[in-house]
Amino acid sequence: MLQEEQLISLSQAAAHFPGHRGAKRLHPATLTRWILNGVKAVDGHRVKLEARRYGCRWLTSEAALQRFADALSASPEERTPARSPSVRQTASERAEDELRAMGA
Repeated sequence: MLQEEQLISLSQAAAHFPGHRGAKRLHPATLTRWILNGVKAVDGHRVKLEARRYGCRWLTSEAALQRFADALSASPEERTPARSPSVRQTASERAEDELRAMGA
C-alpha cells in the first residue's frame, strides 16, 4: 500500500503528533522506534509503523500513520486475541474428543 501513497519524511510525520513533556511535537526518533520495534497494543501484539527506507532516510505516509493509530486503538473485540499454548492444547483435545464421539 505504501508504494501507492504520497510519502513524507519522519520530520513531517512527527508534526502530526503532539509532543510529550512540554515539547511542541513528537521527535522523529520516536517514529523510527515505531518503525523498527513497534508499539505494544492493548491485546499484547506489536504494531509497527509502515515505512520505506530510501538511502539513509525513512519515509512513511499520512495513510500509514492513520493505519498505525487505528491498529493501536482497535478494541480487543475487533482483534482476535492470541491463545496461549495451554489454551490451544485444551481446545485441540476437546475437538478430538468431539470427533471421536461423532465416530470420525
